[in-house]
Amino acid sequence: MSAVKSPTGGKPIPITRQPTHQAPTTTLASGTYPVLPHDLASDIQQFVESDYARQYFSTHRTGFIFRRKVPVAQMMTWQKTPLNSPLLTLNRSLKNDAVRIFKVIQHIMGDREREKSAGIPVHNGSVHSLTGSTVGLLEEERWLLGEGLAHGELRDEIYCQLMKQLNGNPNTESVFKGWQMLCVLLTAFPPSKNFETYLRSFMQQRTAQQEGRVDVIAKHCLRRLVAISKKGPRGKPPTMAEIETASDAAFNPSTFGESLDATMRLQERNYPHEKIPIILPFLADGILALGGMKAEGIFRVPGDSDSVSELKLRIDRGYYTLDSVDDPHVLASLLKLWLRELCDPLVPEEMYNDCITHSREPETCIQLVRRLPTINRRVVIFLISFLQFFLEEKVQTVTKMTSANLALVMAPNLLRCNSESMTVVFTNAQYEQVFVYNLLMHLKCDQIDADYVPIHGLGASLPSPPQPRVSKSRNRK
Repeated sequence: MSAVKSPTGGKPIPITRQPTHQAPTTTLASGTYPVLPHDLASDIQQFVESDYARQYFSTHRTGFIFRRKVPVAQMMTWQKTPLNSPLLTLNRSLKNDAVRIFKVIQHIMGDREREKSAGIPVHNGSVHSLTGSTVGLLEEERWLLGEGLAHGELRDEIYCQLMKQLNGNPNTESVFKGWQMLCVLLTAFPPSKNFETYLRSFMQQRTAQQEGRVDVIAKHCLRRLVAISKKGPRGKPPTMAEIETASDAAFNPSTFGESLDATMRLQERNYPHEKIPIILPFLADGILALGGMKAEGIFRVPGDSDSVSELKLRIDRGYYTLDSVDDPHVLASLLKLWLRELCDPLVPEEMYNDCITHSREPETCIQLVRRLPTINRRVVIFLISFLQFFLEEKVQTVTKMTSANLALVMAPNLLRCNSESMTVVFTNAQYEQVFVYNLLMHLKCDQIDADYVPIHGLGASLPSPPQPRVSKSRNRK
């Protein structure tokens, strides 16, 4: 059995946690969210007077003779007419795209009829003049997301245009659709660090706006902003099914990207007696049922990305079935994705330094598991006990995944190094691997929690199928 290599020389680099300032909060079924004091500068004024506005907004003028400069406050207020130029200062080559994007935003929000020929580019780079009958709203939104992913400079412009159309919009239905669109944007790409502060302020100021249920969506968007800012942009535009799911996530929270506590609350009605998120035994037993213990490179070889996305959407809609799935790598990839997308790391940030500092001490590693919050501890116990099935010599001979290999691929899913320094990330990675390796080799998973002993191999099915989710959002087609 191969041992993980001990770090050669040097020491782990502890992470200095940024001090957090206590602020008023409000709680929803999906988590706790910050709320700004009522006396904070109202509406868009903070943004209007900001250094960002002065530095990055392009100059707009009105009138045929005197060409008066348009105030930023007016620029950032809803308008029925199209834009003639971008809101922000952009590269000349992107100006036409920015103007086209605004028309798409207006169409998605229902503020304008779609033109007969919009010349929307598809993602292979070619341009087709497609009529409204052949390009649906979801396809337009996917095109817009693709533009933001392809051109980083357009991302702030897209967020800025959407904020503009949400500010002072007289139509409640349009506002709702705009906030749905913001939910989708926050799954695709983040704003720049310069713009992030103002987007956050914009959303926080609307966490008390109950009309049209804006408060619910704004609080959800605040959570998504934190997550996407850490994760960064995705590799390709989401599918239309993913767009629909993301737009409805404020009312039907996803199984992915939530906190463990929120996930347990979401499943409590259908599975009141389950002690861990039901997705874990579903995926783990599915891996076993599909021959994962005989699959070379299991947990290392990625599953087909389209199949992973399809299964993820199916689970998000409440269907826990393996219909049409026959590759254990798909389930293994989704298991890692679920862990990686948890709102908070499985090992809380306040325990990260202890884990890497004492990573070479097996008994201390075990004690650290005992110190984890209850649900975190049980998830770790379940995962480690499941991975220990793959440590048998005959299994390793087939899968080519030694204990060191498993520690290497699983460590980033249990521990997160919250540092922007690549030196720190790479230095600590080896200690994270040693920590997970010691859990794999020494953790006796039936002796850690008196009220929970993990069980595996019951089959990839659930005791009683949940009711598929019913969308609370409005029709986007």
